[in-house]
Amino acid sequence: MNDCIIECCGLTKRYKSKAAVLNAELKIYRGEIVGIIGKNGAGKSTLLKMIAGLVYPTSGELHFFNRAAAGEQSFFERMGVLIENPGLYPNASGYENLKLLAIAYGLKDSKARIEELLQLVGLDSNNTIKVKGYSMGMKQRLGIAVALLGNPDVLILDEPINGLDPQGIMEIRQLILELNKEGLTILISSHILEELSKIATKYAIIHQGEIVEVISREDLQHKCEERIEISVEAAEAAIPILERELHIMKYKVVDGRTLYVYDTDMQIRRITQVLVEHGVMVDSITRHKQSLEQYLLERTERAGELHA
Repeated sequence: MNDCIIECCGLTKRYKSKAAVLNAELKIYRGEIVGIIGKNGAGKSTLLKMIAGLVYPTSGELHFFNRAAAGEQSFFERMGVLIENPGLYPNASGYENLKLLAIAYGLKDSKARIEELLQLVGLDSNNTIKVKGYSMGMKQRLGIAVALLGNPDVLILDEPINGLDPQGIMEIRQLILELNKEGLTILISSHILEELSKIATKYAIIHQGEIVEVISREDLQHKCEERIEISVEAAEAAIPILERELHIMKYKVVDGRTLYVYDTDMQIRRITQVLVEHGVMVDSITRHKQSLEQYLLERTERAGELHA
């Protein structure tokens, strides 16, 4: 995957003396689902608004398809955006909402497109119920249909499952995966990290306005994978002993003193005993298992220490 469609280059947004986003560097490739994660007030919404063209950066540049976005309104027209609550007409039906917006956008012959979108998001085009009678989940799905009305290349969603019940969350998750399967690139923020971990292919961790890490799903899964961490005098000396005596084959050498063992059924006491019996001193040995939430907390705490 090497088709970069969005690039944030030192993107900064200041409100008076406070930096809401500071020197954000992020590349987004075609077909990715990028999860923007961080604590409340970290700068997630501001970053998404700058990418969507809703907020002008104080400094830095935004590139689309390797071209600077400044002054190029056509780039922003290729985005579908659902940030905060969708702006819907409460006294109109879902179909009527989309029809009114299609007229406002200047879209001609929109009937088939509207029916297609309503079917895609799981709403009945013949349903005459007014939006004020919709559940929260139905409103969010209609909001996504609104964002898709212009047939965008990129979909930006800010907290799309906030306030939904489990059924609504599942429906939005399935919809996002279906849209991505059809080729849509998606940026999504959510504080429900367990749900985000089910759909995102890459994460940008933002803390106090700064993107402190960009990490792929595979790398994050590897970091959060259950393992036994062993610190010894010399990893090279420990490896043949572990292989020969304990038949441990799933491991990773982190550095000259540290090993990660992924045969997690093995008892820590047994590993320590065998290594010591063969002359390898064990400095420490611990089990490690992190959730996405734990990793995020640890990563943002480290970033906070650097800022202190």
